[in-house]
Amino acid sequence: MTKDETREEANSDVGATDDRERSSDWDVDRRRLLGLAGSAGTVALAGCTIDEDGIRISFGDDPADPDSGDGAGSTDPDSGDGAGSTDPDSGDGAGSTDPDSGDGDGADDGGAGGESGDGADDEEGDGEDDGADKEAGDSADDEEEEKGSEDGADDEEDASDDSDADGEDDGDPEPTFSEDCINVDPTNLSIDSISGGRWRIRSGRSALLIFDEKENAERAKTIIEHYGFTSYCFVGRPDPPMTYWLVDGSAPSASDSPGFSEDCINVDPTNLSIDSISGGRWRIRSGSSALLIFDEKENAETAKAIIEHYGFTSYCFVGRPDPPMTYWRR
Repeated sequence: MTKDETREEANSDVGATDDRERSSDWDVDRRRLLGLAGSAGTVALAGCTIDEDGIRISFGDDPADPDSGDGAGSTDPDSGDGAGSTDPDSGDGAGSTDPDSGDGDGADDGGAGGESGDGADDEEGDGEDDGADKEAGDSADDEEEEKGSEDGADDEEDASDDSDADGEDDGDPEPTFSEDCINVDPTNLSIDSISGGRWRIRSGRSALLIFDEKENAERAKTIIEHYGFTSYCFVGRPDPPMTYWLVDGSAPSASDSPGFSEDCINVDPTNLSIDSISGGRWRIRSGSSALLIFDEKENAETAKAIIEHYGFTSYCFVGRPDPPMTYWRR
């Protein structure tokens, strides 16, 4: 081989090497460009046009040689090396239109975009639904709480009404008769002597009772203090056949004795009767026991109504046989 032939062969090898390196660089740039085109879904980019014959690409000052089968913009349909090849059997192109190719960036981006959009919609929708559900739940809770509060107020009012009713039942009902009473202060009692060797019980400045014997006067004072009598009442004054005492408008009642034996008889307030006796008088009986005698029937009927009203079960005396003090209790 001559020197010229050797030099020519070396130059040919260098040129081939340069062509391969350039082809490789163009191939890389071509793939990137076509990948961008496929991803963006456009038909034209800077330095790149797509026409019916295929893809023609130029970089810098290098002309696009339509006759070169080795160029990056080759439209040779028989070449399977081009990134923009329209060969349906080629699966190597980033912008390949092969519907079976799973390597296309455009398809991936589209799928990712679809997933992103659905996720955003789902998150927003879920957020709105959660907010609406929370508001609805809070509103329902508020309504239930308000309703529970109203029900609680109604229950308290009903309980109050029941309590009031019970209070009225526990106390004595309003009497259907007129009462003749004076006030008594059981904490301000005194005994003083008066003419005739008698003994008087006073409540403050008001005279209450007069006894022939001091012992009976002292017993009467103890009874008034023990029960705490606050009213001294009469039926048929000025010489009343019946007197009774009350404690703040109610019948007196005590679980213990005043410290001595009381002189009392039993009474059944549910078994009272009035009958007439000689002299045009009227007698109140409890069963077979006589209790009181009145000159006027009206007073007898009032006395009977009082015994029934307060439910007196005991009729008591201080100083019999002609007791200056009588009292009723239950």
